[in-house]
Amino acid sequence: MYRRAHFPIVFCLLVLVALLSGCGREVQQRQALISFLQKEVIPRNSGILVPTKAIRKKFGDYATHYDIIVNYNKAMLEQIGRPLEKSYREYAEAMKPEAGVKKRMDATIKYREQLSSFEIILGKELASAESQIAGLNQPEDLRVVYEQAVEKHVRIPARAFKLMIPAIIAMLNKNQELLDFISANKGKIEIKDGMIQVKDQSTLTKLNAMQAEISKMEKDIEAKHNEFARQAVGR
Repeated sequence: MYRRAHFPIVFCLLVLVALLSGCGREVQQRQALISFLQKEVIPRNSGILVPTKAIRKKFGDYATHYDIIVNYNKAMLEQIGRPLEKSYREYAEAMKPEAGVKKRMDATIKYREQLSSFEIILGKELASAESQIAGLNQPEDLRVVYEQAVEKHVRIPARAFKLMIPAIIAMLNKNQELLDFISANKGKIEIKDGMIQVKDQSTLTKLNAMQAEISKMEKDIEAKHNEFARQAVGR
């Protein structure tokens, strides 16, 4: 009879050992991700570090938590970062002094439309990332550190983009007004060797006022960019 009772007791002990072992692995995996976030991710001021397969293995199931941050940044680079860089190069090329009013106007309209499309993409990708983050089940020690990584590499850049894109679009609108004004006053305004020459004082006054407003908007955009840079490095 004692032998019959011995087997279920041993079985229960084995189950308990397995459960304890599983708990131990979970703690190790969680601590591995916490350490990785604190040492390798949060201190970074640009770019996102993609872990190797060996490092991912240390995270266990928690690897999917970090994947949200990685996948968001990949989407931003592929859908916004690289296309935006290309768009800006094309716009800057069209804004060279030797370019005519028509070329500048076409480039301004195109760049503005592209920026608006990037704004829509950002909203979609950010909403997707936030939805996934909200669905995570994280112990408190991981959640606190994970939120710091999300703030640094998801939310701060998104806020900066949300602030800067409308400001840039507003500046482009004002720049188009300036180009329209130049086009409507061809008899009074001449662009020669990249320089704007105005034939009467009244037109010059209006032109200077528009250029001053554009300059002010450019400084505002620069200030927003500097504030983003300050937040990104945590200073």
